[in-house]
Amino acid sequence: MNSGLCGRLLAVCLVSTGIAIVTVAAPLRAADPMNARAVDTLILSLMTEYHVPGAALALINDGRVGLEKGYGFRDLDTRAPVTAGTLFNIGAISKSFTALGIAQLVDRHQVDLDTPVVKYVPELRLSDPRAAQSVTLRQLLSHTSGLPADDEWPRQVPPTREDIVREFATMPITAQPGTRFQYCSRCVVLAAYVLERITGQSWERYTRTQIFEPLGMTTAAFGPVGLEQASDRARPYRDEGEAGGISVPWARLQYLGPLAPAGGIDASIADMARYALLQLGDETASARRVVSAEMMAELHRPEIAVGAGWARPDLQSVHYALGWFTANYRGMPVLYHNGANPGFRAAIVLAPLAKAGVVILSNGQADGFAYATAPRLLEQLLR
Repeated sequence: MNSGLCGRLLAVCLVSTGIAIVTVAAPLRAADPMNARAVDTLILSLMTEYHVPGAALALINDGRVGLEKGYGFRDLDTRAPVTAGTLFNIGAISKSFTALGIAQLVDRHQVDLDTPVVKYVPELRLSDPRAAQSVTLRQLLSHTSGLPADDEWPRQVPPTREDIVREFATMPITAQPGTRFQYCSRCVVLAAYVLERITGQSWERYTRTQIFEPLGMTTAAFGPVGLEQASDRARPYRDEGEAGGISVPWARLQYLGPLAPAGGIDASIADMARYALLQLGDETASARRVVSAEMMAELHRPEIAVGAGWARPDLQSVHYALGWFTANYRGMPVLYHNGANPGFRAAIVLAPLAKAGVVILSNGQADGFAYATAPRLLEQLLR
């Protein structure tokens, strides 16, 4: 973020809605396709409609962050407002960070996307020995390994990554590897386990030193522990109608420790704006050090159609790449991913050709809020 976007905090309390707005960025430029007041009106309206306690938004236009704002409360008990530095869990958007880490290893010639994973994890066992000799990192990251989708795995997540890897031997192969999209979070954990083996360090340490730090994601953390330890963090809430927002216990998120490569990253909207700029082709020196342009293109290249169960009426030709969904939105290629864990929802949608994007983070459990917000704002940016 450049210094011009880091002006003084301005907190405005809207008594009529009970929602606090914390503004960090300067107002959108006159040439931009929308103004800050219109954005505020939309976000506040949708927060009220979906009973969202707090949210944070970043808008990127023409390769620059035009707006960063916090809305509502990160903690309903203390009425502490959301800021640009407030940590939210970003859920499955974390998968794109794991894919980026693997891409860095490819750049360094330490792994190959199309080499069987068993080369890197010789003890890996699958229920089908033939599949065990053929499943690749590309297939793990694109959810085409032949291993079943999330809803077919045991509900209880094992306590360690080693235990998750051992769990693979008990799961059926439900498709020929490389032929069918089956959204598999534990498969992304296995890819992260390869990264740990190759680098000799935890996925968390690697991600912090090789991705967070070069991008200036200074507040990003991992799992419920990262949230609990942060002074500026959003509490997760579920909506109980007339009872209002009910806090989700931190213990409810403990599974995000071992499953972090697939859903456990915590980040602020300022952090995620930097990450979005990287994905949109930021050409700063720090971005160039993170990953090559060739591997970034590989991450974004559609691998497989996702099928009718993942179709969306506002998108055409929905595919999965490596850590990202891809689609056409009103004729424009876009990348996107949503994130959902108890008490948190997140969405990121990017249009690389236009160098435009939207990131929305919230501490409510309403799926509709993120789904309604991101496409409508992107549509305005693309006008």
